[in-house]
Amino acid sequence: MKIVHLIDSLGRAGAEQALLNLLPALQRRGHQCEVGVLMRPYDLAEDLEKAGIAIHRLDLSHRWNLKQGFTRVTALCRQHQYDVVHAHLFFAGFYTATSQPLAPAPRRVVSFHNLGYDSYPATTPWKKFRKGLDGWLMRHYIDGWVGVSRAAAEHYKANLGLSDIVVIPNAFPVDTLCPTPDLDRDAVLSQYGASSKDFVIVLPGRLVHEKGHRYLFQALELLREKNLYPKVLIFGDGPLALQIAEDVANKNLQAQVTLHQAVLHQELLLVIQTADAVVMASTHEGFGLAVAEAMALERPVLATRVGGMTDLVEDGVSGLLVSPAEPVALAEGIVRLMGDSGLREQLGKAARQRIETYFSADILATKWEQYYENLIKQRL
Repeated sequence: MKIVHLIDSLGRAGAEQALLNLLPALQRRGHQCEVGVLMRPYDLAEDLEKAGIAIHRLDLSHRWNLKQGFTRVTALCRQHQYDVVHAHLFFAGFYTATSQPLAPAPRRVVSFHNLGYDSYPATTPWKKFRKGLDGWLMRHYIDGWVGVSRAAAEHYKANLGLSDIVVIPNAFPVDTLCPTPDLDRDAVLSQYGASSKDFVIVLPGRLVHEKGHRYLFQALELLREKNLYPKVLIFGDGPLALQIAEDVANKNLQAQVTLHQAVLHQELLLVIQTADAVVMASTHEGFGLAVAEAMALERPVLATRVGGMTDLVEDGVSGLLVSPAEPVALAEGIVRLMGDSGLREQLGKAARQRIETYFSADILATKWEQYYENLIKQRL
């Protein structure tokens, strides 16, 4: 099959990294995979090209440049004679749908990665119009819908009036995404103001409100009352960068919490391996890519019981889950991990096993192969 994955951009974020995880496995099965990118940044393009995946940079001047988006996506579909166009994220889905009347040959599928209509409710006339348009286009011009978790599938089923959304989770290259033997933990941590003497918590991800940084800071204040002072390393960029830095200062947490801009993926994976725990205090989470990566690296995770986290983590077996927006529960989970190295090791090993069993790229490439084949047969 000849498949193009269309995505808004190739910045270093979850949906984009998911392509880099999956597409090489599909290529190994003999399918031709390409990626169409609407606009900058193209950070992951080089990595995909090294894996033999062609990149089409469509260079839209703005995501709402309707003329450019419609004409360039239509031309891409008509010129390359794809069997499947697979869209990820809102604008890629929008232009994949609107190009259908003039380029009807490829089958079209959209993957839903987030819980966007919960995180950013349609409360204004413009947002309500956009949501209505999104649902209408999905129902009339897209042939199949896939959620990366049960929560994502239910979310878009309810908000866009869709039915029969299949669940296929994000994939991970377990042969290469594995713990680094003999890692010099101190050498890595010293670059970020920590050491192996600290209990180190790593929190990777975009600096946005749904990641729940505020609840982690409240939990740290509670731990301080117990004379517990874990070191927290936060990695990421986003619109709340300044506010999060101010929160750290206002709560006098500078000695414990350090903020670091997003780093290259391989560097982040090394940092994650130095963690005593990876903590995600999210209020909304479509899948939880960073949590899954930590699990693959045998790190114990403490996450909130939201969205796709419940697909990833078996509470008490392959990680710990607590209720969202509850700093007390978050603090109790951290105390439990800080006080039991045996539990941390047990959770980490079970986490790795779970990723190998249910989320490996080879296993999920087979599921995608079958899904695409069935989608094409429906037209025959």
